[in-house]
Amino acid sequence: MNAGAQFFQTNLVYDPEGLEIWLNELAKRNILYKVYILVGITPLKSYKVAQYMNNEVPGVFIPEKLMKRMERAGDRASEEGIQIALELIEEVRKLQGVHGIHLMAVGWEEIVPRIIKEAGLMPKEMIQQQTQPTEQVVNS
Repeated sequence: MNAGAQFFQTNLVYDPEGLEIWLNELAKRNILYKVYILVGITPLKSYKVAQYMNNEVPGVFIPEKLMKRMERAGDRASEEGIQIALELIEEVRKLQGVHGIHLMAVGWEEIVPRIIKEAGLMPKEMIQQQTQPTEQVVNS
């Protein structure tokens, strides 16, 4: 912040409780409301991807309960990963100091519109534009 940073972007978050502890520490230091905080969320496409993220990507921690959900999901793991992402978005949006989500669907970009819509992240103006009929101009 002293060097001019105006926002923080977190690593991928799969542990909202751990994020909350970090945010509380920022609040104690009077930092929380001096910067914008964007929380990194990536939907897990498979159990194998979850294992890779948890074991090979520095700074990423996926709680055991989520790993077990992905493993139990079997052939439905991609859908389970979407549901986990939606739950995480809902949880982190409630935390003090969170100003936005950085949704990263690495190699799975086609899922982004669905997650944005189902998580309620789309601005109201855009929703209204999509639901209102478009005017047609007829030249006579």
